Amino acid sequence: MDYTPLLKFIYQKGGTGNVMEALGWDSSQFEEGSRIALELDNLNYAKMLYSNFNKNLIVVELTLVGISSAKNS
Repeated sequence: MDYTPLLKFIYQKGGTGNVMEALGWDSSQFEEGSRIALELDNLNYAKMLYSNFNKNLIVVELTLVGISSAKNS
């Protein structure tokens, strides 16, 4: 999966953002959004800070690697 649009969206929000908002998904796809957030974490693009199913939030903060990828793509 190409994470560039997601990284750019979060970068434009100040480096911290909601993965579900970036993807434009509702809570019916929360599990998939969580999987993507964990992939971002595992690839060292972001660190997951908070998640709440009822509020449809999966908040991540970009790492320096994520910021660099967002800027250079």
